[in-house]
Amino acid sequence: MVGVVCGAVVAALGALILGEYEFTGALPSVAGVLFGLVVGEVVVSVGRARTWPAAAVSAALSFAGIAWAGWIDSSHGLEPVKGLVWVAAPLAALAALVRVAPLRGRGRAPVSEDRR
Repeated sequence: MVGVVCGAVVAALGALILGEYEFTGALPSVAGVLFGLVVGEVVVSVGRARTWPAAAVSAALSFAGIAWAGWIDSSHGLEPVKGLVWVAAPLAALAALVRVAPLRGRGRAPVSEDRR
């Protein structure tokens, strides 16, 4: 739970910072992926657990953070939100989801007794 709260703080701070930049060119794609990875990393590092609920919340926080940054970039709604915001937001959500999702078992396959 603490990891998710810290992730929310990072997403809010990131939105305030990223909102000061123009969502043009390659910035939305790169920023979206990096934003999601940072939020996910904070959730995993602080929370010390990789669970599906934490992954879902991290993805939602990342999406919301990018959307908020796009709203800030649009002069707080006085101009239309740029279309590239809606490219960056799902990328951020996907990156956070992948980062926080539980890892599959990495154990070795059992060795057959026939192999000597």
